[in-house]
This record gives sequence, structure tokens and C-alpha cells, in this order.
Amino acid sequence: MTRLETRSLPEYFKEAVEETAAQLEVDISELARFYLVDLLSRYTQAKALLEPEWGDRDKGFGQVLLESQGTSSEKRARILRGIGDTTLFLSGFFSDSFQRSLVDIDYYATIGRTAYKNLESLLALRIVDWGLEGVFEELSERFLQVVDMFAEISEAAGTQRSGDILRIYERWLRTRSPRDRRLLREAGILPIEDSTPEIRH
Repeated sequence: MTRLETRSLPEYFKEAVEETAAQLEVDISELARFYLVDLLSRYTQAKALLEPEWGDRDKGFGQVLLESQGTSSEKRARILRGIGDTTLFLSGFFSDSFQRSLVDIDYYATIGRTAYKNLESLLALRIVDWGLEGVFEELSERFLQVVDMFAEISEAAGTQRSGDILRIYERWLRTRSPRDRRLLREAGILPIEDSTPEIRH
């Protein structure tokens, strides 16, 4: 993968998304890939996380998702997009930090998938027109696969470690992530769905 400092962020992430999707065999459309490149470019700037669409950073995603129903359709669409994008980014780039949190990646995945699915419904009604029809349905259906992609991109960029083996195994039990299965096998552990777990010495 091309070194980050030699390319613009969109160029770097375009290459990263394409390579990682191919490596992990994630089948997503060209428009969805374009959206993911834009998402990554936006979220590498602190503003995307520090100034969420819903205003209060201290509110939980579940609360924000519920409260969004009382806003205008246009405002709700922006909030749903923000929830989906933020949970997707955090799940991929900072999943190991969830070990110190009261919630885990499955919570973020459930909230993110719901937000994207509801957003797709708004787009289908032509309430907002962003030219992204179908993208959020894809992201809802492939949420955990895209989390794997982001985790791979994050690791390649050196922003996180894979985490300890127990943590990876716990995460795999929750998500059945192909990436985590590969990390376990590389560490000499065979996940139970493949065979009886064993650790090579």
C-alpha cells in the first residue's frame, strides 16, 4: 500500500479501500467504495467526531437514534448518516478500545446497521436526494465486513495493534469476522467452527 505521506488522503484511502476489499473479498459497489473513501477522508479530521450532527457528543448512539424520530426528515437523514458513519469508523479503527468500555462492537454494529437502513428508507421516499441510492443499504448489510476492511486499513497505517489473542477470539465469537478468524489461525488457534480449538506451541 502506498505510504500515506506521498499521496493525498482521498488517493491514499481509494487505494486502501480497493486493495482491502479485494484482499478480504468484500463485494461492494463502486459507489459504495467511493462513499467509504469520502468517509475515511472526513473522519481523519477531528471535526467529524468532535462536532456530530446531533450536537451533544455525550449522548449515546441509541438515544440519538431514538430522538432523531422527532426531527424533520432532512435533519433526521443527516443524523442517521452521522450515526452510521461514526459507528462504522469507530468499530473499524478503535475496536480494541471497546475492551475498556461498557459496550462492544456488536452494539455499534446493531446501531450502525439500523441507522443506515432507516436512512436508505428516507432516500427511497425521495425526502432527500444525495445521489447515493443503494449505498446505505449495502453498508447496512455488509457492516461487519466493512468494519474488517477499516480494521485492516487502520492496522496497515499503524493506528492500532491487532490486540491480544483472547480479545481477538472474544471479538470473533461475537462477529464471526473472517479477518479475526485469519488472525487467530495465524496465531496458531483454530476457531471452533473450523475445528477443535488448539494452540500450537
